[in-house]
Amino acid sequence: MCERDTIGIMADVQEYCLGLGIALSDEGTNKLGVYATKLLEWNKIHNLSGASTLDSLKENIIDSLYPLRFVDSFTSCLDIGSGGGFPAIVLSIALPQVRFILTEPRAKRFAFLQHIIAQLELSNAKVFASRIQEIPIAEVNNIDLITSRAVMSAEEIMHYGHKFLSHNGHYLLFKGSNFKKEMPIMSIEECFSRNDRIYFYKKG
Repeated sequence: MCERDTIGIMADVQEYCLGLGIALSDEGTNKLGVYATKLLEWNKIHNLSGASTLDSLKENIIDSLYPLRFVDSFTSCLDIGSGGGFPAIVLSIALPQVRFILTEPRAKRFAFLQHIIAQLELSNAKVFASRIQEIPIAEVNNIDLITSRAVMSAEEIMHYGHKFLSHNGHYLLFKGSNFKKEMPIMSIEECFSRNDRIYFYKKG
């Protein structure tokens, strides 16, 4: 991926953020560009994410940012199964004032997340090399928002995540079009759609 291509994609993302009411700084835009470049580099060797082309990278970044259209403001976020960094790394770049805690038990993905957090100097982000079941509540608690993308069922995430949530905390789960079969009893007010994506946003 050449630098010119990266700059073009990140300019599109910055414009998209403006449409969401997010003023993504030039520094944030540059960091997203570095993140995208590094993810593609690591993907060639380690297959960290399905985002392996410019178009898929742009789509995954926008997918990560889209829920900021409707979620309540939050000051802390726990991401379950962070993989290659969607949505947590993208959100931590866009929202530097919010504290992000990532969980990723798979060694190569954990190594990448540690690397990108250090390289981008994301002082608001920390990653645990653990499954959510193994995270001590003494380390993580009173979280405003729990996010997860294609890791386990909604019921499992809410079961394991409940103890970490604050009193007014929410879940934000990134689901596919078959989510209605996974959880047939749900409120339509808790579901937001974009293309084939369903964002399940529920108070804990």
